[in-house]
Amino acid sequence: MTALDPLLKTLDGLAATDDPAGVEHADRAIWEYLSGIDGLSAQIRAVDALAEALESWPASSGLIPAIRDVVARHRARLSEPSA
Repeated sequence: MTALDPLLKTLDGLAATDDPAGVEHADRAIWEYLSGIDGLSAQIRAVDALAEALESWPASSGLIPAIRDVVARHRARLSEPSA
């Protein structure tokens, strides 16, 4: 089991509900996961690994594309230059 597995399990459970509120819960779960990782470079690697894992998921739920969008927003946020 990798450190990413519990998050993927959570996201899978949220997607299975097909409840639009699951997107907000997914965002919080992703934020918590990334917040627990020290260093910007490590967080970027983690969000990249998450995005890669989610790409292989079939879009069996209407929430999968929305969850992928949440990951893309986190990826963009982490890639922004510091002010």
